[in-house]
Amino acid sequence: MKAKIWHQSTNELSRIAAYKLGIEDHARKVLGDDGEVIVHGLAEGTYGASSPSEALGNAYLYHRVLSPIIENAVQAERQGYDAFVMGSFSEPFLREMRTAVDIPVISLTEASLLMGCSLGTGIGLISNAPNVAYMTKMSVAKHHLEARVVDITAIDPAMDEYELVAARDDPGKLVAQFTECARVLIRKGAEVIVPAEGVMAEILSRAGLNRIDNAVVLDVFAAAWCQALSLVRMKNRLGTSVSRAWAYKR
Repeated sequence: MKAKIWHQSTNELSRIAAYKLGIEDHARKVLGDDGEVIVHGLAEGTYGASSPSEALGNAYLYHRVLSPIIENAVQAERQGYDAFVMGSFSEPFLREMRTAVDIPVISLTEASLLMGCSLGTGIGLISNAPNVAYMTKMSVAKHHLEARVVDITAIDPAMDEYELVAARDDPGKLVAQFTECARVLIRKGAEVIVPAEGVMAEILSRAGLNRIDNAVVLDVFAAAWCQALSLVRMKNRLGTSVSRAWAYKR
């Protein structure tokens, strides 16, 4: 049976439609007949004149803007989805969503870190902007995986989501920026490089960037979707689901 996966972006997808189409096309290539990914975003006007990278650096805005995503997970379960993927390295309300639904809830950050641990001993994460890098550092700390992370940084100069989409069809400069940043991390001991921002990750995957100087450049979307598919199969075939003992108690 084909798994139906709700992929939740924190972007206003009406403003960056090419990104949404790119994710869906990529999902078809990764999952084939095993799963279907339906991408959802936030309403147009959510961020006003700001980009998500700018706005989400403020804790109050982060809470106000992203807390409705918890209800999206509830709606996903009610609508018959098999899994919910939180497709943002800001990783909003992961614990809350896991306490609210019985379908698997997957985090792009967590899935990338866990996959990275299987592919190398040291992980380097590269975001699109300092705000996103800071949020990613907090997510890594929540998962207690700091010992496996060499460093978390951002490309320089920073690029917000709209600048990234504008560069989508000619990504050469972005690839060069990312590669330069990755080589610094590789010299520090990173064996797995994680593009820690969704729009940037989609562009780099589309450009075919999967290795830099023998280090793996992780396909973060594939990591999350494959984890989702694995958890759906374990739930359906073995009855294995999220623990209700402490952190995720219903």
